[in-house]
Amino acid sequence: MQAKKPLLPDIEKPPHAPRIPRSSMIMEENDLIEYINRSLDEEEEFHFLRFEFLQRLNIVRLQLDLVRLKGRFQREKRTTIQDLEALESTLQKYATAIRNYQFLKSKAGLQKAETRKRKLLLQRYFQSRVKDQFHSHYCYFHDAEQRIDPLRKALMRNMPAFLAFSSEERMDRSREYSEGKAPREVSAFVDRLTRFLVAMTGAIFLVVPMFIMTLHQSQTKSLITVSVFIVSFALIMALGVRVSNVEALISTATYAAVLMVFLGVNNP
Repeated sequence: MQAKKPLLPDIEKPPHAPRIPRSSMIMEENDLIEYINRSLDEEEEFHFLRFEFLQRLNIVRLQLDLVRLKGRFQREKRTTIQDLEALESTLQKYATAIRNYQFLKSKAGLQKAETRKRKLLLQRYFQSRVKDQFHSHYCYFHDAEQRIDPLRKALMRNMPAFLAFSSEERMDRSREYSEGKAPREVSAFVDRLTRFLVAMTGAIFLVVPMFIMTLHQSQTKSLITVSVFIVSFALIMALGVRVSNVEALISTATYAAVLMVFLGVNNP
């Protein structure tokens, strides 16, 4: 008699991924195309989600893998080719994740009102299929705004668009230009106007106090005039022009020295 083969336990087959009906796939593709067409028609610039949670999760996971590898190497005092290959792969993924995260962080973020608008648009088109919330940091593809001093920023915001926009940005952002929005880059006209205003301000801060101290000479009046103009000059350097602490200190001290020399000459 042949020995009976032992019965193998029933192995539960992994469940198949639910098949998405073709009609649903077609509807989703139509929504995607409609969403992109709306974006091309109504938006000059596109946006993306930075996925801050996922980026940090990926970096921390790779950190933990590297910590485990380091601990095992130190405990066992030896390694294999496979271990070194795994280490090289993990280090490469770790460096890539950091570079990607740093790159995404450098992109300009949307304001709260604009973020709310983009989130509602995504929910309107895709919420019924994604089933998750579109909570993340929303960013543009261009880099974050360069550091612009308050004077240039005020001129860019308040001047007419045909003067505030450079020719290159006028072509790249024609929709924002036609709507009268503020530019992102400093045009040549705004830059030259700012330099002229700064130069004229410096001249005024020298001529006006000297003129005041010359008329009806009085030591008390001269001291008050010098003090008021030095404080005003320091405030303008701190709030109106973007300079370092050392540059602000040197400029204010130089200006104060010039006024004090004139005060000493004018009131012997």
